[in-house]
Amino acid sequence: MPSATSSGFDGSSGKSARPREHNQGNQERKCTPDQKAAVLRIRQCKATAFYDILDLETVRTTCTDSDIKKAYRKQSLLTHPDKNGHEHADEAFKMVSRAFGVLGDKEKREKFDRFGTDPDSRFESARAQAGNPFSGFGGARPGGGGGGGRPGFGGGWDDEISPEEMFQRFFGAGFGGGPFGGFDTGPQFVFNLGGNRGFRVHQMGGAGPRRRPRETEGQQRPQTGWDTLISLLPILFLFVFPLLSSIFSSGEQQPAVPSMVFDAASPPLTYHRTTPKLGVDYFVDPAEVVDWSDFKFRQLDKEAEVGFVRALRRRCDTEMRTKRDLIDKAQGWFFPDPDKMKIADQFEMTSCKRMDALGVSR
Repeated sequence: MPSATSSGFDGSSGKSARPREHNQGNQERKCTPDQKAAVLRIRQCKATAFYDILDLETVRTTCTDSDIKKAYRKQSLLTHPDKNGHEHADEAFKMVSRAFGVLGDKEKREKFDRFGTDPDSRFESARAQAGNPFSGFGGARPGGGGGGGRPGFGGGWDDEISPEEMFQRFFGAGFGGGPFGGFDTGPQFVFNLGGNRGFRVHQMGGAGPRRRPRETEGQQRPQTGWDTLISLLPILFLFVFPLLSSIFSSGEQQPAVPSMVFDAASPPLTYHRTTPKLGVDYFVDPAEVVDWSDFKFRQLDKEAEVGFVRALRRRCDTEMRTKRDLIDKAQGWFFPDPDKMKIADQFEMTSCKRMDALGVSR
């Protein structure tokens, strides 16, 4: 096999042979100390130590989806072969992508936390579930195969997505103009990281294989009177039954729930009442509850408490979503914004605090 340095001869000039240098691979590429340390650390991890690969082992029980995305962003930028010239950067980059492919998917992360094995490895998953033959009934999906949604992206998860494609989609389709230059989007082999041997070619979109039409589809069973009755059932439920209920029901109607406010009176809502369990003050219009019996008032107290908890929980959910959005915006792509993070930390969640004070679960 010829070496990287070969000799050439210029017949016209009669000069002696001169060496020709061939640039092979990444012999001129370099890496920073941080990049080298990241590659060495990742390669020392087990192939299925996904939290350790993303440097999240110490917070594996408390890390959120945002923390996992942030860790993948950091480790993928450190190990990407286009910027890291270390000889094992490509292997470390694939390990980072595989770890994010599992931890970034909610269903796969739950399986990994439960069994401690690669959720895409059929052998490991079967061995982990052998001790509990009923463990697979709750999370199985029709059609076989594992995986929920693609981590951090919309649509379904494709087990055969390549590390490069995952990196491209995570940082956006326009990342080619950034510091890494353009990526080759042509046909490529996609390594199977799920534990099976060999490699597969990535299938871009499309549904499953077409099923052969059954020969008996053209044969129709003759319709009977029972089939006609079954087809008319929706009409009976929509029209006939409500009509019969209104005819045979008594003329007495339950009184409508009067308007009410909580905590402080607001004219004309000035008649004071208190909920039975939480002891929340509420006020109604005296004119709407004239001649009410004690039984009706007790029912009203229960309905008021249910309505109060429902409204308080809705406001608490809104406050939690708002705070999460503020924290996500403060994270930034590479570095957090201290001012925005301060605003997110100081955001008051009064409804959630009141639920905690009353002992109501969120």
